[in-house]
Amino acid sequence: MTPRPYLSFSQMCLWEMSPEKYLAHYVYGEEQPITQNILYGKLMADSLESDELSGDLLLDLAMVRLPKYELMDIAFEVELDDRNKPPIRILAKPDSAQSDYAAFFEYKSSVRKWTQKMADESNQITFYAMAMWLKTGKIPRDIELIDVQVAYKDNGRLAPTGEIFRFPTKRTIVDVIKMTRRVRTAWHEIQKACTKELL
Repeated sequence: MTPRPYLSFSQMCLWEMSPEKYLAHYVYGEEQPITQNILYGKLMADSLESDELSGDLLLDLAMVRLPKYELMDIAFEVELDDRNKPPIRILAKPDSAQSDYAAFFEYKSSVRKWTQKMADESNQITFYAMAMWLKTGKIPRDIELIDVQVAYKDNGRLAPTGEIFRFPTKRTIVDVIKMTRRVRTAWHEIQKACTKELL
C-alpha cells in the first residue's frame, strides 16, 4: 500500500529526509514549499521538455548553448527484483538521454555552484544510472552534469550569469548496487508506514 505505484528519486529523497513530510505530501496532499530558485529551475526544465521559448530572454540564450540528446525529459519505468516480493517499479526522468540510454545529461540551474566532487557524488545521477542499467543491462558510459549558473539581480529576480559548467562523471556497478539497496530500503519503509497510516 503506497501513494504511488512506483518509486521516483524525489520520493526517495523526501522519505529519507523526513518520513513525516513524505506522508504529509504524498498521503495527505500537502504542498511542499517552493522557492524562487526551484521555480526558475522548473521554468528551464519545462522549456527544454517542450522545446519552446521560456519568455525569459537570458534563460533562452543559455538554453540554446546546452548540449542535448534525442530524448528530452522523457520518463521511463523499470522493475527492480525484490527477492520473494513483487518487483519494485522505478520511475526515472533524466533531463536528456540518448535513445539507447548509453549516455545522459542532467541540467542544473542554481545560485549554488556545482563542483566535480558534487557531480561525482550526486545521488540523482546514480539513481538514473541504476534505472538505465536495469533497462539495458549496461551502465551509461557518458554522463554529464551541466550547471547553468544563475544569480539574483538588483531587482531580486534570478537570471543566468552566462556561465555554464560541464562535469563529466562516471558510475560503477558498485554505485548501482548500493543504490538498489537504498531503493529497496526506502520502498519497504514507505510500504510499512503507509499501511500503518491508512489502515
